[in-house]
Amino acid sequence: MTLWDALGQVEDDRSAHGRRFCLQGVLGIVLAALLAGRKSLAAIARWGRQLDCAQLRQFGIERPKGPCHATYHYVLKDLRTAALEGQLARWVRSLGPVNSLCMDGKSLRASHQEHYPALHLLALYCGQLQGVLGQQRVETTQENELSVALRLLKETPLEGVVVSGDAIFTDRELCRDVVESGGDYLLVVKDNQPTLKEQIETAFAGPISPLGEEDVATGSGPGLQRT
Repeated sequence: MTLWDALGQVEDDRSAHGRRFCLQGVLGIVLAALLAGRKSLAAIARWGRQLDCAQLRQFGIERPKGPCHATYHYVLKDLRTAALEGQLARWVRSLGPVNSLCMDGKSLRASHQEHYPALHLLALYCGQLQGVLGQQRVETTQENELSVALRLLKETPLEGVVVSGDAIFTDRELCRDVVESGGDYLLVVKDNQPTLKEQIETAFAGPISPLGEEDVATGSGPGLQRT
């Protein structure tokens, strides 16, 4: 599967009357413009308008001019984001085997507005394939990254996969879900879980001799008298 194939699998919910440009072509131009360094919708539209007929045909568009700014606005506003992300995840998985996933949350740049908090997303990132296999929004007033991670992992095949993350994901339920799904986990333990941290330190500590270190060094302990 190619990225172009994945874009073609995204369902188009627009009415036939409003389909002057195919959804696959519009999404392809958006991605190409982003890769070319365009950051805003207006800049994406200007980049697409500069394409000639031969270039537009590579995006499946048989018209003398590319979509206008309004077309991108309405297409992206009504786009089923989950459907697009699902197809992109399928494309990433087609690139090779998945042996590890990293859970990482971050706020979307420039998403903070005066009366609205920044858009916070939690992603499952595969370093081998350099792609995201799953992503969901964290509703900051109702949930946190852990609750979203539990939901994301239930939707992701984990057989033979090592799941890693920072200390917020070091949770009994999450670890159990990963193991029951056939995976393993590598998580950070900090001082906010003192009992667990002490148990891990004890498990990985070196063997302790029943003899004191000084006795062992001098040979003066029980059964170690010098002759």
